[in-house]
Amino acid sequence: MSKFYSIGVIPSPIHVFKPHQHKTWEIVAYTHGTGTATVGDKEYPFEPGTIICMPPNIDHSERSESGYRNIYIHTDEYPANAGQVPVYADGEERPFYHVAMLLYRESRLRQGNWKLVAQDFFDILMLYLNRWQSANSTPHLVERLKHAIFENLHNPGFDLGAALDDLPLSRDHARKLFVENTGKTPLQYLTALRVDEAQHLLRYGGYSVKEISRRVGYEDPYYFSRLFKKWVGVSPENFART
Repeated sequence: MSKFYSIGVIPSPIHVFKPHQHKTWEIVAYTHGTGTATVGDKEYPFEPGTIICMPPNIDHSERSESGYRNIYIHTDEYPANAGQVPVYADGEERPFYHVAMLLYRESRLRQGNWKLVAQDFFDILMLYLNRWQSANSTPHLVERLKHAIFENLHNPGFDLGAALDDLPLSRDHARKLFVENTGKTPLQYLTALRVDEAQHLLRYGGYSVKEISRRVGYEDPYYFSRLFKKWVGVSPENFART
């Protein structure tokens, strides 16, 4: 379990923080302003809600034309691979910020059992980061895209490109991860689901090819028939007869 060391707040906007480093992890939550943090030789843009976890013994600095403020927390360890700089975004209701300010208050007032209370608040912050880390993991992102595809199985207006853009990855990287985990591209996965659903409807009868085409997300029944034959080997009509 990570141990809480200290917390600080930049109370008024600053524009530059010169390169420096710590022997501990520094978790920085930006609260106001926009700018760029440089960690090692890489740059990370920030805005209110951005959280950057800076590894120990690596130079880091910040700059902002408009000025920025942040909360910085030091801890002995963080679950990240060597050289990794985890970056997260606070939730819509800013839970990380609110808990961090409670932690800051406890560490300054130092009332009875304050160390225990401070560690508890810090543990909550780590739980948030762990949750967001899991949400950005490869299996979760693949499942997230699979869920989006399944939810739009019957939607002819479904924009697969937009679904890829919703992931915190480039389209090419997202496709590569999806193929590695499913054996199919996102488009192939969507097509396979739709063709499978079409076969189910054809087996039980009662629908025309045109109706089935619409039910599985294709406005053009002729395109659907060609696609079905390409995947199954026979046309929808012949599949229904056999």
